Amino acid sequence: MPQPALSLTDSSLVDPAGAERDRLPAEARRMAAELGQGRQGVTIRLGPIMGILWAAAALIVLLSLVQDLLIFLAPEAGFSDRIYRLDVDTEASLPTWYSTSLLSLCALLLLLIGLQVNSQSRLKALPWFILTAIFAVLSLDEIATLHEGLSALLSARMDNSGLFYFAWTVPALIVCVAGLICFVPFILSFKGFDRVLLVSSAIVFLSGAIGMEMLGGAEAETGGIATLHYRMLTTLEETLEFAGVLLFLGFLLRRLRAAHARTVLKFE
Repeated sequence: MPQPALSLTDSSLVDPAGAERDRLPAEARRMAAELGQGRQGVTIRLGPIMGILWAAAALIVLLSLVQDLLIFLAPEAGFSDRIYRLDVDTEASLPTWYSTSLLSLCALLLLLIGLQVNSQSRLKALPWFILTAIFAVLSLDEIATLHEGLSALLSARMDNSGLFYFAWTVPALIVCVAGLICFVPFILSFKGFDRVLLVSSAIVFLSGAIGMEMLGGAEAETGGIATLHYRMLTTLEETLEFAGVLLFLGFLLRRLRAAHARTVLKFE
């Protein structure tokens, strides 16, 4: 009975080991494709996040404002006891917690960006690290009232009155002007809407933190702090500070989005 002919082109018969090696890459590609189908990326939408943060800030300011208006303009309503946990001018309060959280978040994002830039250029990363330290101190000041202690220390050594009734505004104003001058190259390194956000955030925040604080100091010296005028100045101060920090946070998130638009969060 004739035997079947063997084809020399049949690799599985000529080189069984080689055929097995050919099948391994194909199997690996098939498994990788199956695993890739189950992989899910994490998408962070900046618009809704910023919308929620802005709405929360507006609600916090509104709650403090409403109780001020009720206390001073509608005493017959019987609302005379201030809810200090909702007061923007009280340290141990919801506004202080929210402000500290926003400042801490900015410090964290600044650190992340700084570490990324540092891998490319240490010189370019320096402004990011300086800003990280500044925002870390600002967040600490919100809960540790560092500027109040500095103000008390300076008041004992200088004749503070008028716009400088809160004495800490004197060194703060000097440091801010010098800092802004030093950061001009950093600011000019950005273009378009990023630069607008960066500059406007600084102007708005400093207008509240220092500008309105100086006006509030002049009012506190003449009329005291238990007046509606002083309370309105304080509310405006905190509003500008919230707005400035949120504008800066928007700038930071845009920078992260530009650098990590296609980054997939992966845990190993």
